[in-house]
Amino acid sequence: MSAKIHLTPIEKFFKIQKSKIPRVNLETWRLTIDGHVEKPLSLTYNELMAMPQTKLIEILECYDNPPGGPLIGVAEWEGVLVSRLLEMAQVKENASSIVFHSLDGYSTNHRFEYVRNACVMLALKMNSISLPPEHGYPVRLVAPGMYGYKWAKWIHRIEVLEKEKLGYWENQGYPLEPYRGRRD
Repeated sequence: MSAKIHLTPIEKFFKIQKSKIPRVNLETWRLTIDGHVEKPLSLTYNELMAMPQTKLIEILECYDNPPGGPLIGVAEWEGVLVSRLLEMAQVKENASSIVFHSLDGYSTNHRFEYVRNACVMLALKMNSISLPPEHGYPVRLVAPGMYGYKWAKWIHRIEVLEKEKLGYWENQGYPLEPYRGRRD
């Protein structure tokens, strides 16, 4: 007998952000993939929607959530695997780090190997509907097994680097690889 997974309704899903929720004009919005790549990319929302989509059910938890606290939720995320985008951009040898940049000025980094080997995705949908603005519309990062500060919202740029560059919370002393359930 398999266990039934209960998704957190979007209206009850916790919300945290560093600053104001950005307004996005899809006619001018682009996802840029650049840095240590052979073929920099600039993709529209419609181009991302037309790509093969992957669905994942993942737990999102805030790093500062106390035991039994409310800053946790389960959703079905649907979008494009970042590894597919990196293949299209033809990442150069010696890439070690990827920084995901958000429209609100936030950024987070991930090691290249984690992004390439895990099911890291750019989600376009949450629980079968387009991402609401407070959850990252038009595109949010889904980083399986990681705490919420590694799940950047409102992504507009993926920067591939040879040397590690810290993101917003990593610069504040948060761990680089904060797997849920483990505090470094």
